[in-house]
Amino acid sequence: MPRNITELRERIRNMQNELEQQRAQNRALAANDAATVQEIEAAMEQTRRLDARIRIMQDDLAAEEAHQREGLNGAQGGAATAFTDRRSEILRSNEYARAFAYAVQHGINRRNGRENERVRILFDALTEGGGTPVGSDGGFLVPEDIQQQIIEEVRTLNPLAQYFGQENVTAPTGWRVTDTAPTKGLVDVNEMGQINDHDDQPMFGKVSYTTSKKALILPVSNELATDNVANLFAYLSRWFAKKLVITENNMLITVLRTLVATNISADPLKGIKKALNVDLDPAISAMATIITNQSGFNELDNLLDDNKRPLLQPDPTNATANRIKGHSVAMVSDATLANVTSGSGASETTAADLFIGDGKQFATLFRCGSFELASTDIGGNAWRTDSTELRGIARLGVTKFDTNAMVRRSLTI
Repeated sequence: MPRNITELRERIRNMQNELEQQRAQNRALAANDAATVQEIEAAMEQTRRLDARIRIMQDDLAAEEAHQREGLNGAQGGAATAFTDRRSEILRSNEYARAFAYAVQHGINRRNGRENERVRILFDALTEGGGTPVGSDGGFLVPEDIQQQIIEEVRTLNPLAQYFGQENVTAPTGWRVTDTAPTKGLVDVNEMGQINDHDDQPMFGKVSYTTSKKALILPVSNELATDNVANLFAYLSRWFAKKLVITENNMLITVLRTLVATNISADPLKGIKKALNVDLDPAISAMATIITNQSGFNELDNLLDDNKRPLLQPDPTNATANRIKGHSVAMVSDATLANVTSGSGASETTAADLFIGDGKQFATLFRCGSFELASTDIGGNAWRTDSTELRGIARLGVTKFDTNAMVRRSLTI
């Protein structure tokens, strides 16, 4: 989508002229006794799609003009934000959902569908927010309703992302600035005395992030693809939800397990208290969550505090949750967070991890762009199996920020 106001206005004018021509053709077609109902409806649907695209572009123009009138600094950055917001609106539209389903059903992708009027809005969405998506062979962006369904579905798959920082970015690589908290106070100075430089100066660091391409292939039977849009989207949502959350979980667990484990099986309660009271900064400890798997949770569930009461206490704000010393305990499945086995033979031991701290300060999950989807009904095995193959691509990365915001403890089971 052009970011220059003059160019955008010109494109809107051209599209409005095209719309008037289509309407005139529709009137002539309706007056033609030889025209079928299907032909008239198809022409009217094309006109409605064009009209919807014009309204979206007019909103873009209004947003950009407002940015310039307000004299915002970094006008180009403001325009990019406005266009990104418009892309989200496009992805939520019924027109986009219908076009996306049509593309899947007919094997249309970015290479073969650019001249197809029925999927033009899919190409418009690709350029919203700045240029071609990352990657030389990206696909169409998944509609917003699928994205929303994914959010609902992943709750049953123990998504760990909710316990960490999350950031959506538009570039595959970048960096963030971090600072170091001061450790000394002000110094004494005599009246009219000289104030010297302080040896405790602000310290700033640069933390880089990198996202990598994660991809998969999903075959969809043509019978399902031609059934109806609702069934197709529901199926895609369930499948992509599981794959995406598993991928994100694996990346986050990999980063968590860069921490060195300390076994606290001899006195678990003392070990957890020390982690919260001593090993973590008080500000971090105040926001700390304990993340463990089913095996670790079971060990905690059988522990008693100094007063012979269960160490795990129900969360008064959530009937299905538990707390230790006032801190939430997040349990995920053993399949998600596997136990750690060390040694061999008679000396083999198995332990469950406990990650204690504030994950949002510890690390951030970066998502670059939206989930992209391309389809084909002639490539791969699609022709042989009478199916449509979908290729999904996500760009994800995890970066540690404050390595002291999380500690790793383990319990032998």
